[in-house]
Amino acid sequence: MLEYLAGNNTLATIVAFGLVLIPAIIVHEAGHFLAAKAAGIAILEFGIGFPPRALTLGRRGETEYTLNWLPVGGFVRPLGETFVRHRSRSELEGERLQLLRDAGKDGAAAGRLLSVNEAAPLARIMFMAAGSAANLLTATILFTIIGLTGLPTIVGGSATVVAVAGEGQSLPAGLRESDRITTVDGKHFADVQALLTLLQTQSGNTVSLERERNGVVEVLEWSLPDLSVTSQVYVLQVAGASPAESAGILPGDLIVALNDQPFERFSDLQDMSRAQRGASLTLTLQRRGEPLQVELKPRLNPPEGEGAMGIGVVPAWGAAGLVLTEGGWQQGITQLALPEALRFSIEQLVLFVRTLVNLPGQLLAGSLRPEETRLMSPLAISQVGGRFLQDSIQYNQPYVILSFIALISIALGITNLLPLPALDGGRILFVLVELVRGRPVAPEREGLVHLFGMALLLSLMLITFVNDLMNPVTLLLP
Repeated sequence: MLEYLAGNNTLATIVAFGLVLIPAIIVHEAGHFLAAKAAGIAILEFGIGFPPRALTLGRRGETEYTLNWLPVGGFVRPLGETFVRHRSRSELEGERLQLLRDAGKDGAAAGRLLSVNEAAPLARIMFMAAGSAANLLTATILFTIIGLTGLPTIVGGSATVVAVAGEGQSLPAGLRESDRITTVDGKHFADVQALLTLLQTQSGNTVSLERERNGVVEVLEWSLPDLSVTSQVYVLQVAGASPAESAGILPGDLIVALNDQPFERFSDLQDMSRAQRGASLTLTLQRRGEPLQVELKPRLNPPEGEGAMGIGVVPAWGAAGLVLTEGGWQQGITQLALPEALRFSIEQLVLFVRTLVNLPGQLLAGSLRPEETRLMSPLAISQVGGRFLQDSIQYNQPYVILSFIALISIALGITNLLPLPALDGGRILFVLVELVRGRPVAPEREGLVHLFGMALLLSLMLITFVNDLMNPVTLLLP
């Protein structure tokens, strides 16, 4: 099933929607719900998605749990409010009495069921901010779990075998070209030079090489001779219509000398050829273990992006019949202790907030490309989440999707605190205005502001959804 999911983009997008967005919304609304309970505010509806209602999931106490048709968020509806406006005093009292009758309570319990406006201002702020706080707490927990279970860490380098002179007592049996050496006696090394230095210190001893071939790891034993290391140059590519192509140089060739002068270091080839531009020179090559000499004349004015000879090269080192080049970094998983994992979690939260704060300045400076600041609808978030889910499965790295879930949770929490109409931050702003004025803004005016904000947000969501449908954000991913 996991293999099928890793190869099916549509299914991965659907699963990611249920794995990333739905839990983040439920956590957010659960934060509001628990804060309301703590403040004594009655919650009449806990909704996933925005109305119209699709399904009633159940009822507990005075709260009805619903699933709604617009999958772009969620809400809790307190006593005394419609979706965007406060009820009048008479409407509130009628709703409260009907609620008590439905719950089988007597009229004496009416005073214990508060509407939002009947709660103290600080209790209302706590209620409105609790959803974002729940999201940030969830992200903190997720990042801590990631730290405890293991973070990807560079543990060392590797060496790629590009040539083997021949197999015998001086070489480990079974070592072939394109094999990658990753450890010596279980120890990692920084680069090829560090590997050769380590082997030289073990001359005369038998060491264990960890060899990787096509993803399969095997341990080979090597009785080390005295190692003499030579510097060589490995040809990665040859430009068309270049002096190197005309001379017959091929990718995979080893350049071991120029005008019969061996190299002491990789830069010698560039220095020596630069000194002889326009003049013929002789390169000594090794091709499949056989020596070969070619002549060519480096160009004085090579095309842009090409060197004088027209070859792309990397440094190589020869020792005991092997020729090695850098094989790239090795990544491992490092598990953190709880204090370190908590520190890592806080650092990730701070990094996200700092990035968000710096975003306006980067936009004004033009240092960001338009696609990097693109607004994403739930569809795009699900598409990206699907890609990360597939990567987590393919590479067996759960931290990839967990990190994305945590980042979406942070984004949801911070976005809802923005002082915009219809968002939690916009509602908090009205409470702060009430504290400053000493009296609340007229419910009708506040309701109109939130209604306008809700219409604007839904319109923006529709535009981004259509854009994400026509131009999938996954096309921008590497």
